[in-house]
Amino acid sequence: MKITFLGYKDNSVNIFPGLAKVLSKKISGLELEERFVPFAEDIPIVALEASEESDFIFVFALLDDEEMADFIKKKLIDVEIGSKTRILKVVDSDEFSGMDEEEYLDKKDKLILDFSDLIVKILFNEESFLPKDKDFSL
Repeated sequence: MKITFLGYKDNSVNIFPGLAKVLSKKISGLELEERFVPFAEDIPIVALEASEESDFIFVFALLDDEEMADFIKKKLIDVEIGSKTRILKVVDSDEFSGMDEEEYLDKKDKLILDFSDLIVKILFNEESFLPKDKDFSL
């Protein structure tokens, strides 16, 4: 199985090395590729290129421009539908800027663990996303 990590060069954090280490322990025979784009609007283009050889793509981009983030998410959905390659789209605002070192490292470690669990669930345990009925018992 091949997973491509696709990131933006201006991200204030790089979670890919840590994520690769954790995922390699959870998924046997895993092949990983890291790619970074110079401009945010290049993300869908590179995702389309990567979709030809990847089973799954994880896009991680931290942007200050909310309109650009929405645009990229929409284009990534088009890529996903057209290529039939699943894409986990994490295109959010940058919450890392301005953090002190301890807070930065703690948040980075939490993201690595959270995203590794999410990727494994998406690939191997979709039943974990079944909605649960509200419990009305006392």
